[in-house]
Amino acid sequence: MSNLLAAIKARGAEVSDVRTEVTGTLADSPARFASIELRVMAQSASSELLEKLVEISDRGCIMMNTLRGNLDVKIRIASPV
Repeated sequence: MSNLLAAIKARGAEVSDVRTEVTGTLADSPARFASIELRVMAQSASSELLEKLVEISDRGCIMMNTLRGNLDVKIRIASPV
């Protein structure tokens, strides 16, 4: 989330009300996550801009880079509620 906020600020992008929701699917023994889905929601005049900012922040995120390859991780951009 901090990488996304930094990417927005660095570009002076008109993006507001940024929220994330994480959902995990549990695997059997031993107890662990089999997959994680990260939903990103924000107010933005351009969905393409938001997608690009999420992509930039994902590539630079230490947590995502650690998890990727160890379990199924998906990022989805969702419409704000």
